[in-house]
Amino acid sequence: MLKINFRTNIIALILTSLFLVYISPSANAEPSTILGTTGDEPNGIIIDSSGNIYTANGASNNVSKITPQGVSTTLGTTGANPFGITIDSSGNIYTANNVDNTVTKITPGGVSTTLGTTGNNPRGILIDSSGNIYTANYGANNVSKITPGGVSTILGTTGANPFAITIDSSGNIYTANDVDNTVTKITPQGVSTILGTTGANPFGITIDSSGNIYTSNTGADTVSKITPQGVSTTLGTTGAQPVGITIDSSGNIYTANNVDNTVTKITPQGVSTTLGTTGAYPFGITIDSSGNIYTSNNFGATVTKITVFDQAAANAEAARVAAANAEAARVAAANAEAARKAKEQKELTEILALIPSIAELTLSLGETTQSLYSTKCVKGKTTKYVKYGAKCPKGYVKKK
Repeated sequence: MLKINFRTNIIALILTSLFLVYISPSANAEPSTILGTTGDEPNGIIIDSSGNIYTANGASNNVSKITPQGVSTTLGTTGANPFGITIDSSGNIYTANNVDNTVTKITPGGVSTTLGTTGNNPRGILIDSSGNIYTANYGANNVSKITPGGVSTILGTTGANPFAITIDSSGNIYTANDVDNTVTKITPQGVSTILGTTGANPFGITIDSSGNIYTSNTGADTVSKITPQGVSTTLGTTGAQPVGITIDSSGNIYTANNVDNTVTKITPQGVSTTLGTTGAYPFGITIDSSGNIYTSNNFGATVTKITVFDQAAANAEAARVAAANAEAARVAAANAEAARKAKEQKELTEILALIPSIAELTLSLGETTQSLYSTKCVKGKTTKYVKYGAKCPKGYVKKK
């Protein structure tokens, strides 16, 4: 069995039996590729609005940048043993440096500075809408707040050994506490309470749009869900020792399973499937706007991309094409009807133009008929016709 002891950052191999177990991916697993390489032992992972991937490399004290095309570069250097990573709206990168208790800021141009100090062993890190940085300090059981100007304070206390951190729309901070299996909530004013309990050793934490908290429980191979009211349940099961956790816009949960090199997907209804395979020992996990999943692979110094087929998007595109085809058919039918009416109008106009000629022809034929089959009788200016061979009325004279 492979056991990972992250408390001391030592990975111990404990051989309990001399055989290998092959874990096959799910039959419907999504295709996985190595997007690019990173520095040594990538921990946290983040993505920007352009699809660039960034990793905090714990053993090489730097941040890697990987473009959507897979081009890998070192963006900048960090403090000692960067663990968590986050990004602001301007593309600046921040890392929580686990050994020297600092936060590093790296500009998009690669300029590195120390933004501020933290409590002992910062692991998780995030940024709020005002640019304030928060770290979950694993060795101090508290959360640090660092302003954009670099002023550091302790926001509030946590449960035992907070490993990961997240924030809600009201600015409340939540930490996943590894040792006492709890989630702490800290208000913007620094008031700390235990929101709820989790499975064993929660390493990752995320939040949905309704304020529900989810933790990846590395010691239980489960995901816990805690409502805003503090009701705790097990949402679903995962692969072996899940670390990183993320959520998509539909409420599906994804975990990087550190031991069996897979990503698990859990639906809001609790249905668990293996989404795809990763590189060696996936640690962090993130998701892009198309629903593709990325993991930072701690042993392989790589990033895996799992391309997810977006059924909703496919359905929407099919509906769009069907609507476009229907509109094209409607336009074609309207054009055909307009052509038919134009033809009818043209024929009617031509017929109406012939009416005077027909009338004249009819009159001419009538006169010819009368002249052929009648006798013309005249009295002054008055003319009458009688049957051929008949006599003219009294007072009328027969005309040839």
